[in-house]
Amino acid sequence: MSSLSGKSDKEIGQLLDEYGIKHGPIVDSTRKLYEKKLHEAMAKKPKSSSPDKTFYREEQEEVEYITYHQAQPQMTRFDGFGDV
Repeated sequence: MSSLSGKSDKEIGQLLDEYGIKHGPIVDSTRKLYEKKLHEAMAKKPKSSSPDKTFYREEQEEVEYITYHQAQPQMTRFDGFGDV
């Protein structure tokens, strides 16, 4: 485990990401656990992908168009008679 103990928290985080290991913040209380997980992953398989590659999936967005119509003024009939 000595090879990982010299690495910074940021470097440990990057290695965890490269090996596909989910993790939280790397602090004194979690560092040994993450180093152990990294050693196990490194012994089993090589890195899953290089960190400079970005993979994404583009999803088709559903769009709903709404047409607004301006209300026409209504003509009222006023014949001059009646209660007003």
